[in-house]
Amino acid sequence: MAIDVLIKQKLFGNKTVPLEVILGDSLHYGNFESDRLNIGELGETEFLAYNPRRIGRGFSVIWNPAEKKSINLRLPMPSTTEEIKDFYGAIERIATYWGAKTVDDGSKTSLKDFMAGLDEMISFNDRTVKHFAKQVIDGEFDTLTLYSAMWPLAVGKEEAEAFLADTGRYATWLHEKQSMDVYCPGPDLYMGDNGVFGRYIVLSGIPTLLPNKPSVPFGVTDPEKGEPLKCEKWVVMLGIRGEKSPLCEMDYFEFLKLLPENKISRYDGDKFLLSELTEEETKAIAKK
Repeated sequence: MAIDVLIKQKLFGNKTVPLEVILGDSLHYGNFESDRLNIGELGETEFLAYNPRRIGRGFSVIWNPAEKKSINLRLPMPSTTEEIKDFYGAIERIATYWGAKTVDDGSKTSLKDFMAGLDEMISFNDRTVKHFAKQVIDGEFDTLTLYSAMWPLAVGKEEAEAFLADTGRYATWLHEKQSMDVYCPGPDLYMGDNGVFGRYIVLSGIPTLLPNKPSVPFGVTDPEKGEPLKCEKWVVMLGIRGEKSPLCEMDYFEFLKLLPENKISRYDGDKFLLSELTEEETKAIAKK
């Protein structure tokens, strides 16, 4: 579910829209590589805008510096109150800069009427948070993955119960989880002798987010079959931070069994946080 809004420059307009107009005073930007955001990078035709002081799910902007005809913005739902305001603010700045009197959110709407719908959109968002939280609690989903500004976050039952009790905790959770100074690696995928395998890199001295059960990132397909890529083998490459040569490579699930319990804590519905391993701990795991 998402809000899609198309803004067109007036018929004989010939202005490009500077990035600063889109971002205003508060927003930053990045570009996705797989499902992780590279902060400060622009795609050729699209980027993701987010507010670093209240990180949510971000919203995509289809734009390039030479664009003179139209700009499309897309906000995934449920979002947060703050991010919806940021989204509406960007739309108002772009439309005003181009002199556009209307925007298209599925039907052509005056800019004035669109902006007047902000409060109702915030209320709808609040109801949506409660709805998906109840779905998780009722067992319709084990976890619900939310593709967010920095990386995907998974809502499990623990999170869902908190959001249903107080929807304001949803926005707090999104920001806190994505503000942590942690490494969130995506799996590197390779073709081996026995098919595709995935590899995670874990280095000493770096707090790292890892999945309880690895999976191929959403949207990755088998180039030969055009189907979702299947990966049956998962490994960890273990090393010492600052050293070029890895210590070893081992089966992912064997690696999990060897981790010190005091270094593991829950992060979200499908990931855990591995606290910094010392060099000694890392070498000890590699030797087993």
